[in-house]
Amino acid sequence: PSLPENLSPLPTIGVRMPNHPFALALLQQAGPLATTSANLSGLPSPVTARDVLDQLNERVDLIIDGGPCPGGVPSTVVDCTGADPRVLREGAITREMLHKAIGEIF
Repeated sequence: PSLPENLSPLPTIGVRMPNHPFALALLQQAGPLATTSANLSGLPSPVTARDVLDQLNERVDLIIDGGPCPGGVPSTVVDCTGADPRVLREGAITREMLHKAIGEIF
């Protein structure tokens, strides 16, 4: 399976599972969503809906304000395209947490 090139010109995609009641309810009703991140490349991740609007302005049709994002710690990014997964960016989920949950592959 793949995404149309206008959504992802790269051969890889990022998969994210939110931990927010509204986002989880939306996914339960709509199914998986193909989206972009809420920030422009190279700029800091927004913490509030206002931050998203300031950064993306007219690039988005809708912003749902669920309150400030907790923590401010970025997501952990794991590349699973090779024989062994590798952590590209350690964030809220540490290598130790991954190792405990998944085992020896980390």
